[in-house]
Amino acid sequence: MGFQIIDGSGSSRAAKVNSDNRLSTTSVTETEADFATSRGTRFNINTGTITLTDANSTTVFYMKNNEDSDVIVTALIYNLGNSTGGSGDLTVEVVRNPTTGDIITNANNVSILQNQNHGSTRTLSVDAYKGATSEALITDGSTSISTLSASGTGRIVISLGALTLPKGSSIAVNIVPQSGNTSQGVQVAAACYVKNFDI
Repeated sequence: MGFQIIDGSGSSRAAKVNSDNRLSTTSVTETEADFATSRGTRFNINTGTITLTDANSTTVFYMKNNEDSDVIVTALIYNLGNSTGGSGDLTVEVVRNPTTGDIITNANNVSILQNQNHGSTRTLSVDAYKGATSEALITDGSTSISTLSASGTGRIVISLGALTLPKGSSIAVNIVPQSGNTSQGVQVAAACYVKNFDI
């Protein structure tokens, strides 16, 4: 025979406890990122299309966290258009905590910085910039991820799990097009959320 736990406030709400002394519950399990979406703290950042006109390394994406809470980057996405004149491998480098370079000084905002909850008006407090071929590379930081693309084109998704950017820390992406490249459109996007909730 089961038992009931009655709400002490005097309402008729009751919890069920079975004969094994186990409380009957209903639960919904979701990832932190999905939970952040429901709270309006998940964001998509995208540089928009940048045309690289040589085969040299270019810093195309930079993001610095200005939130009081950690920003968690779950994935980086590279959209690589067709190269004119390029052959061989394309290289993508993710740089940890850069602080200097033209992309930071020139501060050209990314094309897209959108809340993934379309009913939320919350914004993300970050510096999020896009680069260009003519700009000098970032000059400090350390490479944390390096990726090769033999085709040099297509969509590459790098799942990062939970790359954590505490307040004041940063991330950048360098792209080295294929040898001989004279024109290639690229986009870099980051999927991220603010971890400012209690679980």
